Amino acid sequence: MHSLDKDIDKQIDQWVKDHEYTKALDTISYVRKSNPQYAKLQKRKIKIQQTAKNFEKIKIREINAHIEAGDWQTAEKSLNYSLSKLPDSKQLQEAHREFIKKRALHLKSLYYQLYINKAEWLVKNKDVQQELSQTMPDEKAAKKALQQHQQETEQVYQQLVVCGIEGMNIGDLELAEQCFLLAEELKPSEALRSSISDIQRELSKVEKRETLVLSEKARSLLTKAKSTMQSGDLKQAKKLYRKIPVQDKKHALVRAFEQELNTRIEDNIATRVEMGRKLYSQGEIKQALAIWNDIRELDPNNEYLLSHIERAQKVIDKLEELKNQKKTVSPPGEKNGTK
Repeated sequence: MHSLDKDIDKQIDQWVKDHEYTKALDTISYVRKSNPQYAKLQKRKIKIQQTAKNFEKIKIREINAHIEAGDWQTAEKSLNYSLSKLPDSKQLQEAHREFIKKRALHLKSLYYQLYINKAEWLVKNKDVQQELSQTMPDEKAAKKALQQHQQETEQVYQQLVVCGIEGMNIGDLELAEQCFLLAEELKPSEALRSSISDIQRELSKVEKRETLVLSEKARSLLTKAKSTMQSGDLKQAKKLYRKIPVQDKKHALVRAFEQELNTRIEDNIATRVEMGRKLYSQGEIKQALAIWNDIRELDPNNEYLLSHIERAQKVIDKLEELKNQKKTVSPPGEKNGTK
């Protein structure tokens, strides 16, 4: 037993250094009152408990920052590491449960976004497919393309209906409205229109809003924003989205675009933060800072990103300060007037 080791202090120091707080605390708990180090170790126990608590708070803050930045893999690694060091921590266990919930919701939103994107593409190409079929009714390639388009339409339609029903079951009426509206665009039906009307009536009670019809201005801005986003200019896409009238932003198609834009922004920030971190580790502080400042506009309140910018700026300021100090130091001999 480590509790009987003569060099127990050294062993505990190593455990604390390695964040093995549970091992250190368990070992101390086995030390008997008859042990000459008992009183000293009880004082150490309190300090280790405080250190473990601080570790717990720091790791939870770090995990939440990774989640906020959309860096799910790093968040999970940090969680697993923290739990391996403090497996009995209720706060870390709760953080793990919240992580699972948030990631599941994020994945679900991504899957729905795939259906939404596919639905918009199918609607856009519906008339083209019909015209191809009518222009060359006996051409095999045109027939096959139309058949494939119809199959994909049916598959996406079914998924959107499921999405709408799920939204209604869990009380997320906005999700239900969004999915049903897109499904109705794919395959118009009286049943869907009736469901959409019912949902919008309920939403109008909650949000005090009228049944939504996308304005021409919003439709034009949304088209431009989608095109800009597809070209990779996320800053401009966000600017165009902001110009969409507030009332139109409640429309299902606009909300769908906002979700996709936010997902792309999260992914872009996570990628470029990591790019900056590599440069930072190589000593290229200014280059790293330039990358991080460039993406700051996309998410100005991102604490994870801001912490990297603040740290890099402090390093640069310190280097500038040392450089200036070096310039003001007199060369040897000048003090006495010698050269």
